[in-house]
Amino acid sequence: MTPYLAGETPQLPETVWRLSSPPLVPCQPLRGHVEADVAIIGGGFTGQMAAITLREAGRSVVLVDAAEPGWGASGRNNGQVIPGFKWNPDEIVARYGPQAELLVAWGGGAPGLVFETIGNYGIDCSPVQKGWIQPAYTDIGAEQIARRCAQWAQRGAAVEMLDAARLPEMLGTPIFQAGWIDHRGGSINPLAYARGLAKTAMALGAQVHAHTTALSLRKQGAGWIVDCLGGARIEAKQVIVATAAYASDMVPGLARSMVPVRTAQVATAPLSEQMLQTILPGRQCASDTRRLLTSFRISPDNRLVMGGSGATATLDHSSIVPRLHAAAAEMWGHLGPLQWELAWSGFFAVTNDHMPHIHESADGVICALGCNGRGIGLSTAMGKLLAERLLGMDARAMPLQPTAMQPFAFHAFRAMGVAVATRYHGLRDRIDKARSA
Repeated sequence: MTPYLAGETPQLPETVWRLSSPPLVPCQPLRGHVEADVAIIGGGFTGQMAAITLREAGRSVVLVDAAEPGWGASGRNNGQVIPGFKWNPDEIVARYGPQAELLVAWGGGAPGLVFETIGNYGIDCSPVQKGWIQPAYTDIGAEQIARRCAQWAQRGAAVEMLDAARLPEMLGTPIFQAGWIDHRGGSINPLAYARGLAKTAMALGAQVHAHTTALSLRKQGAGWIVDCLGGARIEAKQVIVATAAYASDMVPGLARSMVPVRTAQVATAPLSEQMLQTILPGRQCASDTRRLLTSFRISPDNRLVMGGSGATATLDHSSIVPRLHAAAAEMWGHLGPLQWELAWSGFFAVTNDHMPHIHESADGVICALGCNGRGIGLSTAMGKLLAERLLGMDARAMPLQPTAMQPFAFHAFRAMGVAVATRYHGLRDRIDKARSA
């Protein structure tokens, strides 16, 4: 294991997405010294989308990843393409002022960019844009989603509250009491999407190198040197650091500006025809309102894939998997037993304010992280935005503007903090459910 991958090995974990993804185009490790207009460190959605945008503008690009494109959170998540942020639109405007409507619109439009990118480049990743459903488990949750839906509707978004009587037939379970749907959302095979972005970037002329660990970043003249493990080196005028939850100390303060939180996914064997016709028969995807939320969807190869339901700050996800199995039994136990085949996990970056951040850490160096669980849409949009900034966009015109890095309070105690927060949120969920009974 390597400290540059948060203690993990560079091999992809066994996930359901590997079973239905096209192979990765050959991305050889970087050897020797190369020059480029822009060096990109990190091969997730952000880094790859930045590479594509820069190449289309004629900039030369070298991208390196310590493992391979899509290895981290980009290729391990539930595959839900969700509009917006954790916060409701009105809350964002109240926090940042009326100018934040641009930020709200940018976040809400992020899924559109994902599906547009997939269509423009013919990326083979099983896209399904039939909407994202957020069902409410409690009275409190029902009130929350009614406000959220109303606020998006006021801004012209394609959203609607769902008839509570129809929820059981839409979700296949009777346990939720309310729900809304955002028709902008959908689902993809996230690993296939990451690999498709890499294939596109290389077809456009970007150099993409797997198994190339960036060790240090240093100024040289008007540009930068990225020193890599094994003696490889990139000389670039500008640098994008897009390592998210796997950030190192290469950029001072970046790793301490977020907490890497590990969450798990589980997948069944391919479902019976009866279950496929009952569980999300319209092939929407869904994430509930619990503080320890549960996400669920049907995969391209007809498996039930569930994620969330707890978190940890370690590599061990053994405490999360039984909770996901139990949540599934609560929802669909009436249909018969589920045959579980796969379980995996990965880190995603959580910021102190639960918002994504862009940092210009030095002249010509820009970083981004902190999608807080909504990474497919926001990471894609951030990659494009980072590239546009390096291409000359005025910072004042950016919907998500660069800010100074702020260390996460008590970062050294993050493992304890994640554990306490998980137990606390679980307790609050049980209290809310009891009040709604």
